[in-house]
Amino acid sequence: MITVNELFSGIGAQRAALERAGIEHRVVGISEIDKYAIKSYEAIYGETRNYGDISKVDKLDYADFWTYSFPCTDISVAGQQKGIVKGETRSGLLYEVQRLLEVAVHTHTQPKWLMLENVKNLVGKKFRAQFDEWCDWLDGIGYNTYWQVLNAKDYGVPQNRERVFAVSVRKDIDDGNFRFPDKKFLDIRLKDILEDEVDEKYYLSDKILRGFKAHNERHAEKGTGFIFKPRDTDGIASTIRANSSLCPTDNAVCIQAGSLNHYNGAMVANDSRIRRLTPLECWRLMGFTDEAFRKAEAVCSNSQLYKQAGNSIVVDVLVGIFKNLFRED
Repeated sequence: MITVNELFSGIGAQRAALERAGIEHRVVGISEIDKYAIKSYEAIYGETRNYGDISKVDKLDYADFWTYSFPCTDISVAGQQKGIVKGETRSGLLYEVQRLLEVAVHTHTQPKWLMLENVKNLVGKKFRAQFDEWCDWLDGIGYNTYWQVLNAKDYGVPQNRERVFAVSVRKDIDDGNFRFPDKKFLDIRLKDILEDEVDEKYYLSDKILRGFKAHNERHAEKGTGFIFKPRDTDGIASTIRANSSLCPTDNAVCIQAGSLNHYNGAMVANDSRIRRLTPLECWRLMGFTDEAFRKAEAVCSNSQLYKQAGNSIVVDVLVGIFKNLFRED
């Protein structure tokens, strides 16, 4: 059985992936401070020990595997890119993981495996040197790190979501054979995850739609207007984000509304009407089961459910990684 510390746990994508992959495990503890994410996590998995604020944790109990997908807030191109600054930014919480790993080294309780997930920009031009420095530091305390940018659409989910994954294996147990999962053919499209019946509240009102069209006409010559291009309800959704619009591509319609404060949301067309994706559809695009969503829905509002989906990790990608990492010899 693999024991796990799930840091920055959110709604427990790593735990969901371990369950789906059939990997016997026990979660020793999580670290999460968002009270709504905690509600959803425990609604799905039951009461779980929470270390709480990672900056106030002195030491983690031993676990074979630590997941530490720290906040992307200050790295993402969708944000202000303030960077990974110790003690100053949310993304700087990575250094709390460093502190806890130093404690583990000194107490001879180093985990066997580590894994982080974050936005692709972490290995982009602006932050690559800092990422390399982190990998070098892990090397210095006894870990080999393997990393790769993976896209959800290559692992069974119709969402164009690129994320970097870094898996670190303690050198004394590393056989050098870890490989990230091979891509597989995507046999479902966005239309396959849409709900058959959707509440009227998710549809754009004629007033909002007229406003979008007027804006589009005013800015058409500048090339900054919205895109209205009806097609078949098919294709792949673009990245789900926690605090900005999601724009599906290669489907019925694409409306880029991220710059408008009065309306954010994913858009799809149905019978010549335009609507947001529902929270359930967003959770499906993150690889969560309807059962898990219903449990979370019972304790959280739609706004929190959208946020939780956007902040999570696509379960299907994790399943592929974990099957390779925890393979039976």
